[in-house]
Amino acid sequence: MAKNLFLLMLIFLTACGNPQKPNLIADSPVAPLLFTKHNSLEKFLDSLVQTPGITYAQTEPRCSADTFALGNNNFRIVKTAGGIIQSYHFYGFRKEVPFKNSADSCFSTLRFGTHKWASNDFLCNFDMECPEKNEITFGNTKFTYSIEIPMDNCLGKFCRVTYYPVFATNGRDTSLQVFDYFDDVIGLRYGDFDKDKFLDFLVPENSFSREELKNAVKRDKKWENLDCYDSQCYKITAITFKNGHWTKLKDRHGKPYYFLIWVNEFLNPEAGFELLDAHWVE
Repeated sequence: MAKNLFLLMLIFLTACGNPQKPNLIADSPVAPLLFTKHNSLEKFLDSLVQTPGITYAQTEPRCSADTFALGNNNFRIVKTAGGIIQSYHFYGFRKEVPFKNSADSCFSTLRFGTHKWASNDFLCNFDMECPEKNEITFGNTKFTYSIEIPMDNCLGKFCRVTYYPVFATNGRDTSLQVFDYFDDVIGLRYGDFDKDKFLDFLVPENSFSREELKNAVKRDKKWENLDCYDSQCYKITAITFKNGHWTKLKDRHGKPYYFLIWVNEFLNPEAGFELLDAHWVE
């Protein structure tokens, strides 16, 4: 009996004197996601956004474009996608001038119902598409969105960005959030990640800071010379619409949730990936 007690005490003291070195990934709530076999970034993201209770509009949204002459060689083009209305205003052009070649001399506004937002110059360089079933509802909030894609003759870095204007409506409160997805390897993805009955949206960034990379290197030295030049590095956070406001999704200590991801192939969400570091919901 005394011998067994001595062995138990020895094991306890050994364990306390040599604590296991923590692994930032393996010891975190994201571990089940990481160690489940996902063959691609796309499938990994799909595993995050599985949320029951989301409903979609049953009819496809109306999509139309109308041109209105304003006089003095000025005219306006109004495009609608579901409940979202985008107005392009052109000055000093004749109506026969191709719309896609006139973006440098126009501005546009977005409207949703009776709500009007200020002009946004970059929207004139993008063409609004009409997604099917662009109304989604979760809990007491309805989200209506469209897709802005670069025009065929677009030049510059903004031509690699896809914009998703999302209007959140809860009672009388309506709020606009424009998601800009560089290279759009993720697409508009959403779910109730922290299970608080409010819908959350993934927000990708096409890079991460040196400090964030240093933290990943502390866990695994192989990332010490990581090159993100070819748009293979992504930081993914999330924002939520709660109490009439869009806000970053954080834990109870105020630390934002995130993933640091390296995709094996440039601009290929179906390729394999590495999860460099993460702080995610339980």
